[in-house]
Amino acid sequence: MSSFIPKKVLGKFMHVTNEPMKRPSGKSLVFFMGAGFCPFCAAERWGIVNALGNFGKWEGLVEERSAGHDEKYLDIPTVSFARAKYTSDYVEFIGKETADRNFEPLQELDEKEYEILDAFNPDQIIPFLLIDGQFMQVGSGYSPQLLEGMDHAKVKAELANPTSPVGKAMCAEIDNITALICKSIGGKATGACNSENVKSLAAKI
Repeated sequence: MSSFIPKKVLGKFMHVTNEPMKRPSGKSLVFFMGAGFCPFCAAERWGIVNALGNFGKWEGLVEERSAGHDEKYLDIPTVSFARAKYTSDYVEFIGKETADRNFEPLQELDEKEYEILDAFNPDQIIPFLLIDGQFMQVGSGYSPQLLEGMDHAKVKAELANPTSPVGKAMCAEIDNITALICKSIGGKATGACNSENVKSLAAKI
């Protein structure tokens, strides 16, 4: 890793190594660390959920909100990964929520997950998203301020309208994550990876 110079690729994502991080299953690893109180985590989860929905299925996603106090942006609608299960032929997802929206400890990382942090995010900044050991983002791809004052139904309505400022920002993050996953799995998931927008983004990586 020492000889590799990280460079910006898509949005706020950095290309940090050329070494894929495959699981024993041969699938690409997507690793996320966040916390329930964190508004930037709240915003980023929408991108992760919808991008990964292109490659597999979710179960157990629970609607939540970020903290109602002591954060820059409050009560941002989101979901929690704490009890969620994701299944895919291409991607293995690990999502760790280190605390709940009330700042109480929630999930502990295991030894291998701490090794990922030591290598890529030693300051343990959240939200942290690592795709295939090659592409990482610290922080959210768009501002949670865009979602302030909304409920979950309103966010979903905005998401379905890619011409609105909110929908445009969210869809851009979904497409960036999708393109990076497509790159990491070699475009195997043809449906997700064959859209013109995703193909043009993947070509930039």
